[in-house]
Amino acid sequence: MKINYIATLTIASILSLGLATGCGNPCAAKPKPEGATETQANPCAGKENPCASKTN
Repeated sequence: MKINYIATLTIASILSLGLATGCGNPCAAKPKPEGATETQANPCAGKENPCASKTN
């Protein structure tokens, strides 16, 4: 009886983890359109570097 209970819990946990990871990012399975390129902007690109003019 204990083996049946442990097996049921194991199967339930495996299925719930699979469901959680499968539904975590719904856009992951969608193909990207032709010629689409994603570029992420650097949020620090416009900031000045205060240490740039200092000598080491």
